[in-house]
Amino acid sequence: MLFHIRSSCEVGGFWSLVSVMISLTGSFVSVHLYSSHYEEADKIDAQRLQMVLGTLSGLWLVSALSFLLVMNRKYLNTFYNLDTASDYERKIFLNAREDQDDVKSDLLTDHPDVYHTWGDELMKPWTLKNWDRREEEKPAWFTDAWIDHVPNTYIPYDWRVKYNKTKGRVENPQMRRWSSLAQVKMLMGGEEKK
Repeated sequence: MLFHIRSSCEVGGFWSLVSVMISLTGSFVSVHLYSSHYEEADKIDAQRLQMVLGTLSGLWLVSALSFLLVMNRKYLNTFYNLDTASDYERKIFLNAREDQDDVKSDLLTDHPDVYHTWGDELMKPWTLKNWDRREEEKPAWFTDAWIDHVPNTYIPYDWRVKYNKTKGRVENPQMRRWSSLAQVKMLMGGEEKK
């Protein structure tokens, strides 16, 4: 039986921990099955396998317990809750105050892979509503590099046109290879090429 769960960011801490426990248990089952059913001449001694597996499992346990002792306790719940990284960052976005635009901006540009399920619902209206104000106030995080990481559909149309004409926005190097029609479609809010 092959059981594999993706990263804890994708499935949540609980299911990731379950996956680790299944893998650890599977190692012992594999050693038992090998020892009892493999009958070739080059068979490794069962006692040696059990000693190696026991030693490695003991090292894993000591490492895991050491990590739990030194870790910040406020993150302990991430090992047993069901929140994925996307759920966690959605909560951060929703709980951020109005004056915490820097927190929301970090979520938008630093972790684009985790908000894909809720970005259009929450982040897009937030960026579109506040873009003009940011252009006037120019907060420290509102840079060309930050703007380059914002999906084009999250930027108001007039600003997209301005950035493209004045090169105020860092140009996407792939855009040079796109046809003119694809560039216009992207500026109008169509799908970006990957």
